[in-house]
Amino acid sequence: MLLRHRSFKIFSALALGLGAALATALPLRAAESVVLEFGPFSRSIPTESLVTFAETGTVDPQLAPFLRRLNPAQQQGLRAALSRGRAVNVVPISQWFNSPMGDRSLQFLGKLAQTEAGLNGRQALRAAIVAAAAEDGEISLLDIVRHFPTSSLQVDVAQGLTVARQVRAEAGATRAIVAAIKQQSETAALEQPVDLAALPDLTQPGPYGSRQVSLTLVDASRSRTYAADVFLPQNLAALDGPLPVVVISHGLGDSRSSFFGLAAHAASHGFAVALPEHVGSNNTQKQALLTGLDRETFKARDFLDRPLDISFLLDELERLNATTFEGRLDVSRVAAVGHSFGGYTALAVGGATIDFERLAQRCNPAANLLLDAAMVLECRALELRSDAAVMERLRQGTKDDRVKLVMAFATVSNLFGPQGMAQVSVPTMLFGGEVDLVAPVVPQQVAAFTWLRGPDRYLYLGENTSHGPDFTKLASRFLYLDDAFEQGVEEAIASTQGVNKSLVVAFSQVYLSEQEEYRPFLSAAYVEAVSAEPFRLHLTRELPPPVVEQLGSGLPGLE
Repeated sequence: MLLRHRSFKIFSALALGLGAALATALPLRAAESVVLEFGPFSRSIPTESLVTFAETGTVDPQLAPFLRRLNPAQQQGLRAALSRGRAVNVVPISQWFNSPMGDRSLQFLGKLAQTEAGLNGRQALRAAIVAAAAEDGEISLLDIVRHFPTSSLQVDVAQGLTVARQVRAEAGATRAIVAAIKQQSETAALEQPVDLAALPDLTQPGPYGSRQVSLTLVDASRSRTYAADVFLPQNLAALDGPLPVVVISHGLGDSRSSFFGLAAHAASHGFAVALPEHVGSNNTQKQALLTGLDRETFKARDFLDRPLDISFLLDELERLNATTFEGRLDVSRVAAVGHSFGGYTALAVGGATIDFERLAQRCNPAANLLLDAAMVLECRALELRSDAAVMERLRQGTKDDRVKLVMAFATVSNLFGPQGMAQVSVPTMLFGGEVDLVAPVVPQQVAAFTWLRGPDRYLYLGENTSHGPDFTKLASRFLYLDDAFEQGVEEAIASTQGVNKSLVVAFSQVYLSEQEEYRPFLSAAYVEAVSAEPFRLHLTRELPPPVVEQLGSGLPGLE
């Protein structure tokens, strides 16, 4: 119960923190007052009253009515929130808020922070961010008010309360769904236990060691050159027959090198593991944005190029098999593994197709981004509709018949919709984190799981787990997990990563190598036994009836 309460706190705190963080990055120039609008009623607070309160703690007559119901501790917290500065660099922050994804974030915030004329404050906020950052390299909420380029900053209180209610409802739904799946998983583990002592420890490196082969791929048909690395068992002579292939796709702003550890681990267990660098949506592209060399975090065409990167890589592995890989690769048996945008990529080569009509309806400018931040990425796919050649290629599909297994971690997948996800017929494993605010578990992973139609589908949920190790560490600080458990968070995250590695090996053994003796690793009993607090893992193959009923009630993101 304690953890559930804390999970709710972090969901709400981080959701509101996201708004505050983005708002703290907002632009303002000489707004004389902040006007609180609530339907036909409005109240004005002079900017100078806020400044005096933040700097000295003095509450003047204009501010007193607003603080009357706050106790001293709450007033002190408000003072800190108003004056707390955040160091920023003007170039990266300007670049971000001028990018398509940053602009959509501002569009959402601009519904809450409006201009004097009551218009969306998107452009005013952007101007204020840059002005405040350029002034002294630091931004606070008061800086935002001071630099807002109209005489007043109007706050739509009713809209803010609506957003807050939606966030609370989403947090409650997530909490209830995780609890139901947890109970189901724990019950299944008791009913069908596994004998861990009789199983190999797949969290540890395998017996074959690993070595790395670096490639440069040139796809002339797309004028696209990108790097890739292939990890192979060091001792190939100890293995019989050809090796199935595991392809790992990194996420947005990341790099293939982030998954070298996983690749070496799987290779040591007898697989060939290939990792392409998705140019245009990798860490190099992110740095180009932040240093002013580009204005986009990724190109919309990457929704097509990423899955085509995988297929061309497999083509090249077939071509090089005899000369570079001793003829030991079996490229007809492939697992596509991906994280975040890489999860989208894995699902796309597994057969999933984007439902553009549904996506256009979902990407309503009025949508609450705090419910599903992944929308700022997904909605960019709509830009492709103006490119006839790309749309035609997507209509042909990006499914690669060599892919026999999909494993998508913290995946971005709602853009496929029920029709698009139903096209995936191969065994599919989805993994979601309870406190993932980047790709929230309900609209992005639970929804996608319900849309799968194949018999071999798996949904793993991680308690207190976010979008990746760094995000999970941040979430853990909000939850005070270091104080709640003897095991340190760093050690617990490393343990969870070990379990994830074991799942990649086990799923590949079962569905690529057809080794049924590894099937116990694909059970609820296994993850219940090997995962540990505070990041316990749970597995469902079929959602519990209460969850199905709850999803059918029309939760955000499932329409």
